[in-house]
Amino acid sequence: MNVFGFTRDSDGLLRIILTQPYVRCLRLATKEEIDRLVLEKGFRDNWSGQGVNYISERIALEDMHPANVFIDEVSGRAICIDCIVKFV
Repeated sequence: MNVFGFTRDSDGLLRIILTQPYVRCLRLATKEEIDRLVLEKGFRDNWSGQGVNYISERIALEDMHPANVFIDEVSGRAICIDCIVKFV
C-alpha cells in the first residue's frame, strides 16, 4: 500500500487515501507471518495477542486478519490488501 494523499470525511476526521497494486496470492498469511510483517515495520499487537489490530507510536492498523493479508506469489512476502489505517 502506498500513501496517495489525505482528506477529511463528512465527520471532519482526517483520512489517508491509499493505493495498492494488484497482488497475486499464493495463499493466505498465517498469524505468525502477519506478526512478523508488522514487527518489521515497528508495530506491536494491540489486542491481547489476537493479531487483528496493531499499533505504533503514530499509526494504528486494524482488520489485519489472514483474509486481508496474503503471501505474494512472486516475492513470497506477506502483503496486506485491505487493512484500516488510522492516526493514533
